[in-house]
Amino acid sequence: MSSKSALPGNIECGIVRSVNTVMGEFLADAEALLAARFERVSLDDIARRAQPTPLHPQHGAYYHG
Repeated sequence: MSSKSALPGNIECGIVRSVNTVMGEFLADAEALLAARFERVSLDDIARRAQPTPLHPQHGAYYHG
């Protein structure tokens, strides 16, 4: 094996490591944003936004009967 054939593997490993680091940071940021949002929203807030479901499905709705 020549050193040329080993180069792409080394580059790929470096790229994969870099992507993994960036994605790990992205996921940590996303988790922090979600946790902060969940602290500000209560079940009462969600319940106030809920729309009652009609007794009869509208045209085109799937009926479980």
